[in-house]
Amino acid sequence: MKTTIRKKLEPEVYTFLDNQMNHMTVEILLPNVSQDNIKLRVNSRCLILFAVSGDIHYAKYMSFCFPVIAKKAIAVFGNDLLRIEMPLRS
Repeated sequence: MKTTIRKKLEPEVYTFLDNQMNHMTVEILLPNVSQDNIKLRVNSRCLILFAVSGDIHYAKYMSFCFPVIAKKAIAVFGNDLLRIEMPLRS
C-alpha cells in the first residue's frame, strides 16, 4: 500500500485597512493553485480558506479585529494572489 505524503501549509497573508477605515483588504498568496481548488468562507468575524495545489494543502483561519459586511465581500483571484475586499461594519 502506497502512502501519499501531503504538505500542509499556512499561506502568506497580508491585511490592511483603507485610510478612512471603511474597508478591509486581505491578500493571500496561493502559488500554483487553480481557482477551482479554492474554498473560501467569510462571515462578519472571520475568514476560512482551504486550497490545494498538487500535494500541497493550504489552510487558513483568520479572525477579524473589526466586523465586516460579509455579503458585500468581493474576492478576485489572479497571478497566484487571492484578494478579498470587505466593507467594515459601522
